[in-house]
Amino acid sequence: MLGRRQTAVQRQLRRAGLAGYEPMTQATLLSIMQHAPRRAAFFDVGAHIGLYSAMISAVYARNGVRTYAFEPTPDTARICRAVRKYNGLDYTVVETALSAEAGVAALYLSDKTESSNSLNPRFRAHTQEVVVPMTTLDAFALETGVDPYLMKIDVETQEPQVIRGALEIIARARPWIVCEILPEVDSENLTELLTRLTDLGYAFRQLTPELPWTLCRGVQDLQQLSRLLGRDWLLAPEQLTGEFFATVRGWLAAIAECDETTNRLIAGGDPLPVGWNSPYPAGRPFARLAQRRVAAQRSVLGWLRR
Repeated sequence: MLGRRQTAVQRQLRRAGLAGYEPMTQATLLSIMQHAPRRAAFFDVGAHIGLYSAMISAVYARNGVRTYAFEPTPDTARICRAVRKYNGLDYTVVETALSAEAGVAALYLSDKTESSNSLNPRFRAHTQEVVVPMTTLDAFALETGVDPYLMKIDVETQEPQVIRGALEIIARARPWIVCEILPEVDSENLTELLTRLTDLGYAFRQLTPELPWTLCRGVQDLQQLSRLLGRDWLLAPEQLTGEFFATVRGWLAAIAECDETTNRLIAGGDPLPVGWNSPYPAGRPFARLAQRRVAAQRSVLGWLRR
């Protein structure tokens, strides 16, 4: 898994495969991009080792998807680049933090797990920090000329700051947004920004196991539910259809088959293979996922027609 010291995400994938790591978030991202136009852009904010960036890039390579993996932690960004290299993928790793303003910032390295690193010093106990560059999504879009079709934001309580720094592209491009909302988030800041998104026509749905997801009727409803039921939300710029939920069901069925039984087993003492911990040839880490989705999708569509 690209190094002796594995990250939390690598350990989870090794134990349980794709099926054991945020399957609903995977299915949601894959479903949105399945209906995206050619050359659509995906912004993976808080990419970690690049699981979602790699997945979207691999599955939708023929559609010319443009993927940008934003990851400020130097060691984790290095693994993200290695995943790209060893699997022959084409996504851009942007080693910077994102917030409401550009400059530099202290990134606090969690003592528990690197997946909890944050610009928020109060989020997790830490004994180390590193200074990292920081920019906004609005500034990045202006510099590159790329507006996102889909954004995934998972930055350990700093989601409101990222959204604030992206209000121009949100108003202009109206991207789909999959966003983590933790109880420790600044609720006053979050309320203001979600109210602005509501004014732009966005609706909020929590990514629960039950489909279709319940439509949130207001910002206060969203905040209360996020504390009780979970943390991942879809901020949707348009109404969700039965076809969309059928696509999600198809991807969930395909992801469920990519469990620990599909992982490559390595004998004790043997070196870890390059590329993903899977039985697939280098460069095709999600081949079986894509193939099984087609079969699963047909099954779901047949069920819906009954």
